[in-house]
Amino acid sequence: MTERSNPLAPGDHVFLVDGSNFIFRAYFQSIRQDQKYNYRADRLPTGAVRLFCAKLLQFVREGAAGIKPTHLAIIFDKSENSFRKEIYPLYKANRSEPPDDLVPQFPLFRAAVRAFGLEPVEQDVYEADDLIATYARHAAQAGADVTIISADKDLMQLVRPCVSMFDPASGEREERRIGRDEVVAYFGAPPEKVVDVQALAGDSTDNVPGAPGIGVKTAAQLIGDYGDLDTLLARAGEIKQNKKRETLTDPAVIEKVRLSKRLVALVDDVAVTTPLSDLRLRQPDGKTLVGFLKAMEFSTLTRRVAELFDVDAGAIEPDPAFIGAGGWRGRNGELSSRPVMEEAEAEPTPVAVAVAGPAALAAARAQAAKAPVERDKYLCVSSLDQLREWVEAAFEAGFVCFDTETDSLDALQANLVGLSLALGPNRACYIPIGHKAGAEDLFGADLVEGQLPLRETLDLLKPLLTADSVIKIAQNVKYDWLVMAQHGIEVAPVQDTMLASYTLDAGLNGHGMDELSLKFLEHRPIPFSEVAGQGKSFIGFARVPLDKAAEYSAEDADVTLRLWTVLQPRLVAEGMATVYETLERPMPLVLARMERRGVCVDRAILSRLSGEFAQDMARLEADAHEIAGGAFNLGSPKQVGDILFGKFGLPGAKKTATGAWSTSASVLDDLAEQGNELAAKLLEWRQVQKLRSTYAENLPRYINPQTGRVHTSYSLAATSTGRLSSSEPNLQNIPVRNEAGRKIRRAFIAAPGQKLISADYSQIELRLLAHIADIPQLKQAFAEGQDIHARTASEIFGVPVEGMPGEIRRRAKAINFGIVYGISAFGLANQLGISREEAGAYIKLYFERFPGIRVYMDRTKKLCREQGFVSTLFGRKCHYPRIAASNASERAFNERAAINAPIQGAAADIIRRAMIRMDAALANAGLAAKMLLQVHDELVFEAPDAEVEATLAIVRTVMEEAALPAVDLSVPLRVEARAADNWDEAH
Repeated sequence: MTERSNPLAPGDHVFLVDGSNFIFRAYFQSIRQDQKYNYRADRLPTGAVRLFCAKLLQFVREGAAGIKPTHLAIIFDKSENSFRKEIYPLYKANRSEPPDDLVPQFPLFRAAVRAFGLEPVEQDVYEADDLIATYARHAAQAGADVTIISADKDLMQLVRPCVSMFDPASGEREERRIGRDEVVAYFGAPPEKVVDVQALAGDSTDNVPGAPGIGVKTAAQLIGDYGDLDTLLARAGEIKQNKKRETLTDPAVIEKVRLSKRLVALVDDVAVTTPLSDLRLRQPDGKTLVGFLKAMEFSTLTRRVAELFDVDAGAIEPDPAFIGAGGWRGRNGELSSRPVMEEAEAEPTPVAVAVAGPAALAAARAQAAKAPVERDKYLCVSSLDQLREWVEAAFEAGFVCFDTETDSLDALQANLVGLSLALGPNRACYIPIGHKAGAEDLFGADLVEGQLPLRETLDLLKPLLTADSVIKIAQNVKYDWLVMAQHGIEVAPVQDTMLASYTLDAGLNGHGMDELSLKFLEHRPIPFSEVAGQGKSFIGFARVPLDKAAEYSAEDADVTLRLWTVLQPRLVAEGMATVYETLERPMPLVLARMERRGVCVDRAILSRLSGEFAQDMARLEADAHEIAGGAFNLGSPKQVGDILFGKFGLPGAKKTATGAWSTSASVLDDLAEQGNELAAKLLEWRQVQKLRSTYAENLPRYINPQTGRVHTSYSLAATSTGRLSSSEPNLQNIPVRNEAGRKIRRAFIAAPGQKLISADYSQIELRLLAHIADIPQLKQAFAEGQDIHARTASEIFGVPVEGMPGEIRRRAKAINFGIVYGISAFGLANQLGISREEAGAYIKLYFERFPGIRVYMDRTKKLCREQGFVSTLFGRKCHYPRIAASNASERAFNERAAINAPIQGAAADIIRRAMIRMDAALANAGLAAKMLLQVHDELVFEAPDAEVEATLAIVRTVMEEAALPAVDLSVPLRVEARAADNWDEAH
């Protein structure tokens, strides 16, 4: 952060006001007061703004706690989409929507700050707490004192000798100053340990998971006993209490706790756009402030401010920018002076829509979909005759929206509790099947009366759900398909609202039903936690009363159908129907079948590997101790940091948000590249430790007891480029380029009488780069089947391909794979172990030899800045709305992503096209082979021994011709495919 003027100095005192916290405090205090003060004459809600202004006046004129600030920052949350949402989409997902009469006041708080002559501080990606942490650090470094005005416990981690908190009086609560002692009293731990305690205990308010069954008190005790979180997790096996030990040695819990730490740790190095020097407290302009207060009709405050600033209030007109004629409406945080409409605009007639075209149809349907949701119109089906009527109505309509309710997130082991159907707005029903009551254990519980029998119900529904004449619409249809397939019903044809949204708006927003409902329908569906409970009060859907279950589930089907009426016309109007139909809509059924098949895993191999990895870790630990000259805990970042940067004073030291040395992988990578042997040992130890805990020890837990196989789950709408991701377990993160990772792959085996086949696209992204950027030399090399890295080295360094030294080829390979990802001279230097100047010269030489690549990169960045997205060869749109961000690092990240997206996205599209065609191609050839896994550019199959060669031929053909006929590439696609008894040998 660069100070432009009046830099901070010792003796200055900075007030950092948590504006978002104060907004809600002011609101709830206002509603406890006389309601006549909470609205303007035109019924604009203003009560919270009034109390906010009163407190702001106090800060400006008097300060707080007997202290008058020299600098005053009012800091807000700009949006809910912070970087933490990307790390964990469920972060703060349990928070309710703000009250209706608070929403119109949001922009007025910012306006009030400006009226006081201050600049409201807010920034994309980061939360207000991160900005407060950054300002606090910079102020403390300058020798200034800091007072954080807030009651938020998350900010207590920032308390230190020169940084304290102040919680002003509010209602019946007295003001209090919060220092180190108060933090210890609250958390049972000092400020520097707060992050570890919060990570372990979790936070239900922000939906931070933590470790189940461990509260703040227990967390503080454990952190106190073991020193820090990393040491605790590394030594959790020593815990005497069985339940705590079992919890904290569970790899899934450990992963949640580490995730929680990333969520609760505040970022204190934000590249803030408003420097502290700009926040020096100055006298407000009395006339401007009075004009604003008069427009708000705050008569008492107006008189007081006029007296304080010696202003003739009678001579000042209310600020016209804040005067509205008629009713005011706050919509999405924006003020509007447009009168509230008493009646909705008339829906366009079908004739008008037909004349106006797809865009008008989209608008008309969107309007109709926003009709109020009336849950009391939903029906809980209580007889088979009623169900028959719904089935007949669906056949007559030609479409039906459906949703399943189960007792588990694992579709392959879930029991069906009920289904919902929808045929139009507010025309929805719920069919209860498996609700239970009585025994504590669901297996021993009795079915609730008034439900339909499972077998007869499914017999009635099967003709509807499998009929080609009726379109089945769902949100995330893959899950529902898997649930119904367990009962012998393969639902088809299907439409998926999640994938329609993903096709249209990848990179702009999430694609969950609740988020889409708020965005397109302005309706907030009933949260699952409201009916099924959460935490200790969780009862599961099977125990939800029928009336509540019907209301919740029928609404899901109703909302999903409404979303489809909004999204489907957009696909046509925006020219994305082909992308949806060819790349998205077929994929759920392809992936669902793969997930059902699963893959065999050899428990004995994994058990043996766990022992081998333990020995490897012990050997590496001994080596590290010898290099360090003493014993230390390799699993403790604090101890590792103290050794590397404290004891040895190595370069490249960085501090984390908690003030500890950073020992992240990138830091250790940098040291290892510089030849530091200890850093290299630590990296190797961490990788072996991760493989042991994540795969060798954890994979057996995922073996399905019914099938004896591991069934991963694929996510379709997880990335902006179309790449798939897998989870439970994640099979896409197993390293393939080192021996330890290959050992894990050896545990994936073929069933008796079968072989595993691995088919991998060869250098597909480089081939697509050659085609998209039109690089003649690269296209020729691929066409002739040359070694592309050797050819590149020959072009750049002028060295003949024949007899080329391996080191020269390795350098060209690093540039080839790194250049399109925006690798810097620093990154390439680290990777190759050369100077930054030499690496920069290589990159410069590369662009000089292949100028088309620079042209492509510049053209792509320009196009993305102009339209906000880039497209793949197959028409997929990848949105990067922050490519013009003012923050340089954020802008550079988006530029690199935009450059890479057309290439990585095209590769993802091609393998999707191959997967969609594969099952039919194998069946048409009379082969029994089955597609089991997709890992980036690789497909894994299981085939009978006698059919291996025929299967290899079909697989290669389908994959190498996947781009056709949509795109005729100027470079050939090549697939390397082999068969073996295990995955490693086949790859």
